[in-house]
Amino acid sequence: MRKQPTQPRSLDIDISTSAFRAPKTAELVARELRNQIIRGELRGNETLPAENELMARFSISRPTLREALRILESESLLTVTRGSRRGPRVHLPDPRVAARHFGYVLQSRGATLDDIFNIRLLIEPAVVRALALNRSAAQVKTLRALVGEQKHLRSDLMAASQASLRFHKELIKLANNQALVLFAAIVNHIFERHISTVALSDSFAKTDMAVRDVAIAASEKLVDLIEQGHGDEAERFWRNYLEERGKAMRRIYSLKNSINILD
Repeated sequence: MRKQPTQPRSLDIDISTSAFRAPKTAELVARELRNQIIRGELRGNETLPAENELMARFSISRPTLREALRILESESLLTVTRGSRRGPRVHLPDPRVAARHFGYVLQSRGATLDDIFNIRLLIEPAVVRALALNRSAAQVKTLRALVGEQKHLRSDLMAASQASLRFHKELIKLANNQALVLFAAIVNHIFERHISTVALSDSFAKTDMAVRDVAIAASEKLVDLIEQGHGDEAERFWRNYLEERGKAMRRIYSLKNSINILD
């Protein structure tokens, strides 16, 4: 049995000023390379110059350079191949890395799968309302295509589940808010990882065609409401649907258990 924190700890981020510490040379070099990666001056899969060139560029020793590279490697921004004549390979910031660390924080504080699932209940209804009030023909067409995909795949349990997930993700994507899209992607990653490692097979075994048909019908009606511009009705309808879906999930397995992304 996993030991859970006896008392909830604050999720506030402390922005108070810490004691001043002059950064080490390796940290300054890592900062410069990190900035170049994030600004796009170094592209994903691009190879950095060889060690000798980097040492000359920054006027540093080999141990200092390697320390800087280890910092970036620990942040998943570089892959260093030991013994290779080629330089380290660049990686752009990966949402999966952010999701992993976000999940660690939540798990250490005893967050439950119910907490994660309910984020969708808080976000998606507001998103569909805004989408209905500002929809475009192209957005409606995209959503209808995804509903059609769900219908086409309804007889394949796994494929139908993935098609439904793509529909939910597209709703968030169409909000056209990069921060929201990234946050939802992180939350979905944690939820999917937990379900796949803990209860996915059990869930699928207890899910029948009727449940999938309800999901397809709900998606189709939602797209109709969005296309008609009925923002309030779309928000109310989708919230009710998600609440019912949550009840169905809770009948299959407990969402009150703490999330576990360590396995």
